Amino acid sequence: MKIIILGPTGSGKGTQAKFISKFLKLKHIEAGTILRKKAEKNKFIKSLLDAGRLVPANIVVNIIKKEVKTKKNLILDGFPRTMSQLKKFNVKPYLVLYLDVSKSRLIKRLLLRKRFDDTKENIEERYKIYLKKTLPVINYYKRKKLLIRINGNPSIKKVSKNIKKILIKYQQQL
Repeated sequence: MKIIILGPTGSGKGTQAKFISKFLKLKHIEAGTILRKKAEKNKFIKSLLDAGRLVPANIVVNIIKKEVKTKKNLILDGFPRTMSQLKKFNVKPYLVLYLDVSKSRLIKRLLLRKRFDDTKENIEERYKIYLKKTLPVINYYKRKKLLIRINGNPSIKKVSKNIKKILIKYQQQL
């Protein structure tokens, strides 16, 4: 089973993907974490992340392909993020979860986590990029009838509980 979880930076994708990974015993593949690790050794990737920009599709796709090569049961966290990535990667998910969170809630969450790339300017830049680049991916999966919108504004526990209900319903359909 392949599941994709999408949403803006700070929507709780990583937290919910970990929950889903444990609940369904899926391999958690987190594009953001993988890229941040690569940035430690790659100045080009680091410069893009420091500026709040997206890493080019071909680089991200090659990195993620290596991670998922032998995995059949996985949750892809924050990938694909652009139509270019989607086309190059050609993932056939069983289900796509979209965490929908208000911009003000995202900013609050991101400033609280205090990561090197979470400056107010970077947060604003990533949100603009998200609207421009990731919303078409979300709309694509919506048209394919694979997308489930989840309100990501409530507490972690409440969002996890809502996701669990959805996953149980989908498991019964298998």
